[in-house]
Parts: sequence; structure tokens; C-alpha cells
Amino acid sequence: MTQLGMKASRLPWLLTSLALPLLAACSPEFSISLESGDGGVLLAAWTDQDELLAVGGQLDGASGLLVRAEGDRWCAEDDFADRALWWIHGNGQGRWYAVGEEGLILRHEDGVTTDESVETPATLYGVWDDGDRVWAVGGDVWGDRLGEVWLREGGNWSLAASGLPGVLFKIWDDWIVGDSVIYRLSGGPVGFDQKLFGLEDYSLNEAPRLLTVRGRSADDVWAVGGSSQGTMWHWDGADWSEVPLSPLCTNQALNGVWTSPGEDVWIAGMSGAMGALTDDGWNCPEVPITGEHFHAVWPHGDDVLWFGGNLFSTGDNYATITRYGMGEQIIELSACN
Repeated sequence: MTQLGMKASRLPWLLTSLALPLLAACSPEFSISLESGDGGVLLAAWTDQDELLAVGGQLDGASGLLVRAEGDRWCAEDDFADRALWWIHGNGQGRWYAVGEEGLILRHEDGVTTDESVETPATLYGVWDDGDRVWAVGGDVWGDRLGEVWLREGGNWSLAASGLPGVLFKIWDDWIVGDSVIYRLSGGPVGFDQKLFGLEDYSLNEAPRLLTVRGRSADDVWAVGGSSQGTMWHWDGADWSEVPLSPLCTNQALNGVWTSPGEDVWIAGMSGAMGALTDDGWNCPEVPITGEHFHAVWPHGDDVLWFGGNLFSTGDNYATITRYGMGEQIIELSACN
């Protein structure tokens, strides 16, 4: 082979070698954006137009936390509530509900936040605003371990169901998941008796502990949870079936899931569990990028964010946020005006 031929044969390899670092630099990656934010852990997020809202607080019941983000500016209200907030959801511009410990319910509309808390020792772990009615679900994990459902209709909250055999953790659309139970809201009057009138029982023989549910459509719903190990389930319109998890994404319990029509299915869990189920399989960090625990995952602009912190500590809690996106982004929390 001539010297010219040798150079020509090496050219594609050389171009490929030079391109690899450029491709890596232009690919989304997992990174830590906030390691120990003041004010408590972060447990949920929701988007109001261009503004992201995340809630949480101190798990010893000392205070509730609200974090706002628009673009690259982040701010926090450390004493937004007098106890921790566990979930947030809204329907319409500037309108949202946040729920939490001991029946805490906050309603925000037209720039005003109103306390609409209900009489219960239970923590409300999930809330869903369908536009006409608002549902809140929860239970007392340290007490009777029974579930309850609250309904806001006509401007008033009422106890729609109680004594359910398992704490309820989240609601999405008409699906409710909890400790070994899955329910679906029926179209009839809501109430509870031994026949679960108003709630259709879809609980599985395997009795998984499910923490969060979210779907891409009525026939494409995902739920995650677990106790010592993670578990993931999918509803295809006819049946629930278990979905294999990648050990790179998690080997511990899952707490959060997010997806939407046409989107991947993103998961969040204990000990840095994060990743996405894509059309090509699982996309996860090769090694955990943090040992902190995540309770929720939510998109923000072109990025996907995980929210959590030191979830096993009661007192002096702090927030951790990780990110999947282009390059690294460090979050600095200032006080909201």
C-alpha cells in the first residue's frame, strides 16, 4: 500500500475519533444541580405555564417549602406552610393545589394562597384537579394505615371515602394507587361501603406498594413503587402487567414517575435512582451520581429534573436536585420577593 493509500484508509477512523468528543459534548447527561438546599426536602413539582413550582419542607412537621423557577432563576419560600407539603397539581393558569401533613390543603388562584385544610390526622400525599372537582388522597402510615379520599366540589371539601385497606399515595386522572391497592374512580356517586361504591377495585394479587401513577393516555398508564426493591407496572387498557427494571436505574424502591403523550417514562427513587424507559430501552447513569433519595421527577424546559434530599432524616432536612440535559447547571436558591 502506498503512503497516500495508508493515509486515505486512516482518514475515516481519524474523523470518527475526532467526532466522538464533540458528540459527547453535545449529548444530554445526568448531573447534580443542587446538593443541599435549605428549607427541607423537595417532594413534588408542577408547571404553571413557564414557571416551575416545587414543594416539600421539613419532615419533622416544622415548615413547608415552596420553590419557584423560571428560566435560570430559582427562589425559595422556606416558611410557605407550617408543615410539609407532599404534592402539587393545578388546572389552568395561576391555579393550583398543594397538599401535605395532617390534612394540609393550600389553594392558589389569582395570586392568592388560601388554607383549605381538612380535619384529619392523615397526610394527604396526592392531589388532582380535573377542572371541575379536586381530589386529595392519603392516610396515616404511622397509625391505622387506612386510606381516605377527599373531594372538593362546589367550593367545599368533604370526605368521599375512608377506611380503605391501604394508605393512598397518588392520584392521576381517575387512577388512585397506594399500599397494595389500586382504585379507579367510577362515574357514579362517590362514597364508601363494603362494596367500594364509587371506587372500582383494580388491586393486584401481587399486592405491590405503589407510590405514584401517571399516564400518556387512558390506555397507557404507568405506576411505580416498591418496599425494599423497585417495581414498575403498566396498564394497557385491559390489564396491569409488571415491567422489568434496569439494575443501572435502580435496585431500590421507586417513588416517582413522569410521562406525557409522546414522551419517555421517567422514574425517580431511593439512593439516586433515576432514568427513563425509551423506545430503545432504559437510559440511566452508569453509576449513581448521588446517594440522596428522590421523590419526584418533572420536566423543566428542555431538561428533566429529579427532586428529593435526605428523606430518611427528621429534622434539618435539605433538598437535592439532579438534572438530565445539555451540560451542567448549578442552581442557586435565593429568597423569593
